[in-house]
Amino acid sequence: MLVLGIDPGTINLGYALVSHKSLKLTLLDAGVIKFKNKELKDKILDLASFLVDICSKYEIDEIAIESLFFGHNPKGVLKLAEFRGAILLKVLELKGDYFEYTPLQIKSSTTGNGKATKEQVSFMVRKMLGIQKEIKPLDITDAIAVAITHIQRR
Repeated sequence: MLVLGIDPGTINLGYALVSHKSLKLTLLDAGVIKFKNKELKDKILDLASFLVDICSKYEIDEIAIESLFFGHNPKGVLKLAEFRGAILLKVLELKGDYFEYTPLQIKSSTTGNGKATKEQVSFMVRKMLGIQKEIKPLDITDAIAVAITHIQRR
């Protein structure tokens, strides 16, 4: 099974392709899309183009995305909700379905602690995949954690 994990963000969006074969997890591709100084509509168009490209490059079985959490900035949460809606629409067009996981589910699944820090999630994700080198920015390891959570729950 090949899973695309997405950590949505209107400034940095993390993505990761994790393969699960014979009880082994393998990271095939991962990165971050930076959306600095762009209007929301341009971010949505860039993301839609990225999703089309990655879905044509890889035979992705399923897509998992981190669900929205409530932040302190209502305006920021609204923008992120709009952006996530655009992501989900494009994912539905391309794959017909998606799976969502809360930050608590993702942290619990990867670290055993629902209140784990991003650094703890990064450490455990790298350990699960046998990656020694630090991965930055943490949006990437968050996306990997989304994919791993989906694989574990499937």
